[in-house]
Amino acid sequence: PKRTLTGEVPNIAQEIKPATGDTLATFIKSLTINITPPHYTQLNPSSSTHPHMSVPEASMVTWLAIFTSEVKNVKIIFSGRDSTELKYTSNNTYSIQKVITGSGFYQIQWTDLRATYRSDYYKIEVTEDQAPKVEISNLMQFTKLHLTDNLNVEVKSLLRDDFGLADADIIATVSKGSGESVKFREEKLRFTSPGKITGKEIHASVILNLLKLGLEPGDELYFYVQAFDNKFPVANHSRTETFFISVQDTTTEITAADAGLGVDLMPEYFRSQRQIIIDTEKLLKEKKRLSRQVFNSTSNELGYDQKVLRLRYGQFLGEEADSGIGLQVGGHETEKQEDEKDKDPSKEFGHKHDTENEHNLVEPKKDHDHDGEVKNPEEKEDPMKDFMHNHDDGEEATFFVQSVKAKLKAALTLMWDAELYLRLYEPAKSLPYQYKILNLLKEISNDSRIYVHRTGFDPPPLKEDKRLTADLSEVKTSSNQHGQEKEESLPAIRKALILTEEMLNKNQVTLLVGEKQVFNKAGQELAVLAVEEPGIHLVTLSLIKSLVDQNVEDSEMTSVLTRIRKDLWKVLPDEALSPTRQPSTTHVLDQKFLRSLDAMTHE
Repeated sequence: PKRTLTGEVPNIAQEIKPATGDTLATFIKSLTINITPPHYTQLNPSSSTHPHMSVPEASMVTWLAIFTSEVKNVKIIFSGRDSTELKYTSNNTYSIQKVITGSGFYQIQWTDLRATYRSDYYKIEVTEDQAPKVEISNLMQFTKLHLTDNLNVEVKSLLRDDFGLADADIIATVSKGSGESVKFREEKLRFTSPGKITGKEIHASVILNLLKLGLEPGDELYFYVQAFDNKFPVANHSRTETFFISVQDTTTEITAADAGLGVDLMPEYFRSQRQIIIDTEKLLKEKKRLSRQVFNSTSNELGYDQKVLRLRYGQFLGEEADSGIGLQVGGHETEKQEDEKDKDPSKEFGHKHDTENEHNLVEPKKDHDHDGEVKNPEEKEDPMKDFMHNHDDGEEATFFVQSVKAKLKAALTLMWDAELYLRLYEPAKSLPYQYKILNLLKEISNDSRIYVHRTGFDPPPLKEDKRLTADLSEVKTSSNQHGQEKEESLPAIRKALILTEEMLNKNQVTLLVGEKQVFNKAGQELAVLAVEEPGIHLVTLSLIKSLVDQNVEDSEMTSVLTRIRKDLWKVLPDEALSPTRQPSTTHVLDQKFLRSLDAMTHE
């Protein structure tokens, strides 16, 4: 009989017919397939005469085949591996029942008095029962409440399932205490609306009374919603992420950083400049919803975070203490004036030796100058000492190069401005300075990287007496070439491709015994792939079967071989083909990485 390239057939009776001149062969007169879905799906049973099927998971399928004459050994072969015999009922009718749990394909095989026959390949597509979809629609994942707020929190959840829900609840955990004395208590809460969870889509809700749950200031509540569908015998289960509700404790003692700075809390960690920018933008976005007092307080706290970050980076430039906003001017002269201003007037009429050694009556014999400093007699006096500042020495101040040091100084100067506007409750004016600081810190991070120079091979000196003698007996190479025997995937399909190409070139219409074996082995490898994707490879399997059984007419041989060649080429994996033998210069994982990188560049 003729084979269609699409593989679609209206009735299985047209698939197996007697060959030309053979009127004694037995074939299937009719085939009926009855599908009974599982009871929990609430789907009605169906019947079809089409051999291809698409059924819900765990459906009961009944095949009823009627043959034209008496046959024996009637079997159904599932995915080319498992086979099950059909039971004889009456009048050349055979039937079988089977629960289908996975996708694949099948064939029907029977034997009459003359030969054994096999039907075409037919696909089985199984629709799996999906797990429920659960989401909470009205709450953020983290919620902070005060004791004066409304402690009745409503939880609204949307529950959906493809075949129906069986149950849903809330698993809540109350956390009390802190540190090593923390205690947990878990409770299962039911939804109040609706009272019973049934249906495919449900809007459920419940009000959580935090006081009845036992929450006190400083306690936390963790909860999630879980749902079960009506799948039998084992239900599918899914849940949401964990949501947090905390009741803040405002009576806990806090440690202040400095009473004169007006800062609320000592931070537990140093915020980065990027975090300060994010918090500043968040504060500006929420400005309309916040009161003036809360807005100013938050801006002041961000100013303190900016100060802590400035002091952190200032350590790299030798700054050891906090100072006022703005740059210090005057250098050594300013310090000298301040020293003279704070100088004790009584020191002009006394000598320093009269008081500095009161704890030790024996005066040490050392040379002193008029200021009381100990001097080394062998040390020469530096005339430039009075005109230099100690922090101007790059070795003492920082290990950075001059360009990095200048960028860090510029970043610290901008931090002063950013902190100033945050203290003045104007975060919008502080934000441009913060972005400049972030760019400078990125440049400093890149400039501080260390690059190691790659050194090459330093060859030994040549011997003059052996130059130009062409003596290579002592020359040894440090690299060895190791050939890698690469195992090809799908060897039978590759051989079938070569054979298909040869038959097309020769216009060959008949197959030899060895050529049939090549196509049979290629069909076996393709059947393994068809288990995962039956809808794609079954047409090619049918064409190969017709080719091996010589059921293809001569006029259609070229089109069938062309279709088989095209489909087999698609099955082969994408590889970098080379006509030469490749040395194992790279690992298999490296080759996969290079192929994936090449695919990304061509997207």
